Amino acid sequence: MQIRFKSYSDLSKDITKNFGKLSGDWDLVVGIPRSGMVPAYMIALALNVNCTDISSWLHNYPLKKGITRGLKKNLSLPWEAEKVLIVDDSIMSGKSMKAEIDSLPDWLLARASTLAVYSSKPIRNDVDIILEFLPYPRVFEWNIFHHNIMSRSCVCFEGMVLEDEAGSDKIAMHFRYMPSGVIDTIVSCQNESSRHEVETCLVSSGILYKNLVMVDNDTNVMEIDSLVKFKIETFIASSADLFIEDNADQARLICREAKKPVFCLSDNCIYNSGGENWSRLIKNKIKFLVWKVVNRRVW
Repeated sequence: MQIRFKSYSDLSKDITKNFGKLSGDWDLVVGIPRSGMVPAYMIALALNVNCTDISSWLHNYPLKKGITRGLKKNLSLPWEAEKVLIVDDSIMSGKSMKAEIDSLPDWLLARASTLAVYSSKPIRNDVDIILEFLPYPRVFEWNIFHHNIMSRSCVCFEGMVLEDEAGSDKIAMHFRYMPSGVIDTIVSCQNESSRHEVETCLVSSGILYKNLVMVDNDTNVMEIDSLVKFKIETFIASSADLFIEDNADQARLICREAKKPVFCLSDNCIYNSGGENWSRLIKNKIKFLVWKVVNRRVW
């Protein structure tokens, strides 16, 4: 299985690439919280119009704007807008967008068109504008830790811990991200003798999980090869579809050996076994080698 991934950078590029689909004299952009607000603000800034959320539009809360630039249309209240673009980051079943649309009165809805940046279907009749077709399964940088994929993931405990705390004698109580749901398996490079301390750390931080797999007490946790092998074997033995790892080199090794996707926090991408990430890596290496040859000739 391959999991498609979109970062904030990808989102910006995909909006820019498809900007021709946004032709129209829009007065206002309305985002569907929470994920829809990110592309809504990107689009509104590019169109140079106001942006608000769907609840504020419904209740006609005053619009706010900065003082550094003028807007194409100066509106004080959302109901002054005659042409409105409702934006969400993605649409799959269409139920979420429909629920938001159904909450609007007909006279307000008559002014609006709907847009989804990413759609699980190339053609559909429940949204007016689609920017990109993105088949399932897919996750986004802004929702991966709140996606149901967490219930099918192995997560490296050390990758969750803040870097300035991870190297201390005491296991850190602060985490770099807080998943919304239950993690299938947390994989820790701590020895079994530290299980109680790790469990206490996770529980006190409100992180939910089904399994906690730790290194045997006889294993030297300072040996990188042993730790990587431990992660690979744990991932293969699990029913998880995704591994979340902080170290880029380890992420690529885990993906290659387990032949399952790995989300790399430091590279901010998902490595799919035999997928497009490997092609991109090869291309980048070729470009680098060419660059070295060219510059060697120049100098």
